[in-house]
Amino acid sequence: MQTVALPRQSLLLLVLAVISSLVPHLGYLPVWFYGMALFVLGWRALVYWGYVSFPGRVAKTIAVGLACAGVYSLSGGQISLEASSAFLISAGVLKLLEMANRRDGVVVVFIAFFIQATGFLFQQNIFYSIQGIGTLVLATAAMISTQAAVRTGIHTELPVFRMTARLLFLALPFMLIVYFLFPRFGPLWSVALQSDSAMTGLSERMQPGDISDLSQSSAVAFRVTFDGKKPDRSELYWRAMTLDRHDGEGWDTSRLDQSELPMSLPGQPLQYRYEVIQEPTGQHFLFSLAGPYSTESQVSLTSTRLLRYDRPVYQRIQYQAESAGGTSVGPAFDPRMMTPPDNYLRLPADVNPQTKAWARELSNGKIPTAAAFAQAFKQYISREPFFYTLRPPRYSGDDIDQFLFAGRRGFCEHYASAMTFAARAAGIPARVVAGYQGGEWHPDGYLTVRQYDAHAWVELWDGSVWVRTDPTAAVAPERIEYGLREALAEENSFLADNLLSPHRYQDINWINSLRLQMDNINYLWSRWVLSYDGDRQKGLLSRWFGIDQLLDGLYVLAASIAGLFIIGATWQWWQQRPDKVSRIVQRWQRLTEVATRAGVPFDAGVAPLSLLKRISERYPPLAEDSKACAELFVRYQYAGEGDTVGLEKRLSRLIRRLRRIRPGTEAATSRDVKEGAV
Repeated sequence: MQTVALPRQSLLLLVLAVISSLVPHLGYLPVWFYGMALFVLGWRALVYWGYVSFPGRVAKTIAVGLACAGVYSLSGGQISLEASSAFLISAGVLKLLEMANRRDGVVVVFIAFFIQATGFLFQQNIFYSIQGIGTLVLATAAMISTQAAVRTGIHTELPVFRMTARLLFLALPFMLIVYFLFPRFGPLWSVALQSDSAMTGLSERMQPGDISDLSQSSAVAFRVTFDGKKPDRSELYWRAMTLDRHDGEGWDTSRLDQSELPMSLPGQPLQYRYEVIQEPTGQHFLFSLAGPYSTESQVSLTSTRLLRYDRPVYQRIQYQAESAGGTSVGPAFDPRMMTPPDNYLRLPADVNPQTKAWARELSNGKIPTAAAFAQAFKQYISREPFFYTLRPPRYSGDDIDQFLFAGRRGFCEHYASAMTFAARAAGIPARVVAGYQGGEWHPDGYLTVRQYDAHAWVELWDGSVWVRTDPTAAVAPERIEYGLREALAEENSFLADNLLSPHRYQDINWINSLRLQMDNINYLWSRWVLSYDGDRQKGLLSRWFGIDQLLDGLYVLAASIAGLFIIGATWQWWQQRPDKVSRIVQRWQRLTEVATRAGVPFDAGVAPLSLLKRISERYPPLAEDSKACAELFVRYQYAGEGDTVGLEKRLSRLIRRLRRIRPGTEAATSRDVKEGAV
């Protein structure tokens, strides 16, 4: 590869392409990276203006060492997607520091493409997709400008964007064919993202404060489209996991959430049919209403009547389910179990003694029914001055005792944890259920559930089924009926850590209208583009082409690509076919070659009329053809009205006659002339 200095236009395009490719990664990159990027761009600008030279070997070694140390600190010594992406991004940014020639420019272009591609592992909504197209345009333009520096020299007015648009337009049919027809296999690998900045959601352990922290995020958790009947908001309890192990500080997920059962109907009529588009969680759980049922091949049912995916959800997925709804969940645990296991009554010793004593007093030492206990507990928190808040005090030690009898300020996880603990102390099997409650109905009919809809409630065993009871409804009924924003209106703590979120300003009509429109665009993008999976592809191939087998689909794909290649090759030939002028030039070049072999003396760059005159002087029998060619050429070249067809024929005739002449003869013989004539 030639060492050719880059034109300034190429330098600018390369820098812009790399900067644009960084946009999807900005959410998780550490602070030190921004400092490094500003330092590199500043040095690069000073080099561009001629104030400093390129860094030496020592400076580059130090920069690489510091970047590697930063990436190591980000990863904690473990291999992860974020750390790998940060390493690639650091390498791309540092490459800008030494970029000087065409070879460096080509490397930077490919780095920009890779950085943008890895960005789609973190961000996939339509706005980042549009941003990705911008990176594609900039990187392609930079490649064209860099490659053109070899052929055209260094100049600053190369129309690269016009050529870029043409190339991308020609590539569009290939992209569409591959998207629609290439087999949509499931992911062959799964990578865990390291930090919560890249993927937020419920965790498998709940401690006081966890859900309240999660409620400061307006990120989408999942979207639901109902087919037919829609539930009331008070029925929108989306179960994700059950937590039945308490260690004195928090609750851990039940082992029964991992115990799979054959998919079966819930024993109650299925009221709701819906389709869920779930964002990545990094865990197996799926979201469903009570009493779920699904025919999806990758979805199973757990002993706790939850839906479970066959692998951790590291990318957006789409699935269909049905639910019976209601407040009860059955069967009990496992078809072989008639009573709940002991762990639903187990409590750690020597913690929260006041709560244990108080729970036993609620029923005068007798084990109450689940309904009676739920009513007594709710009456207590309704009668006493309890507050529903996102800013509860930090409870430690006997935290439930402190919450129930002293602080009395908490979020949903405080109330659910306290009620479950007290129920077990009273002898009633109980568990915490974590998931989401409510959601926002869009005017177009679908439901969007966000992270601030995260919720925890309680399920009590009544002897035959689990019954849902929500203590939050007793202290803050508006949370269930209207949502978190209305429940915290007086406290004004809704998304207090995210002041720029449009969800805080739903009272401003134009902001809320714009927010809903943008949300609808993302929903349609997720449903029809990002969720185009193998099942949808099979339906499309069957509906459009009558294809039900994968091999037949591959034949259609191969035929489509081959057809595009044929069309493209034909189009290229048509665009590059020689016109009349170029054919005359070709004939003239051929004449010079034949004249050289025939021994006609002339220098390189000889004028056409001079060459024709020398041919006629060297070989007099060809004087008539040479003179005719000269007259036609003069009219064509200078008068602009020549007969191009006639000139082309005359040149061809002269070439054929001259080809018959043997070099070294001073004059053409009559036999040469006769055989060369047309």
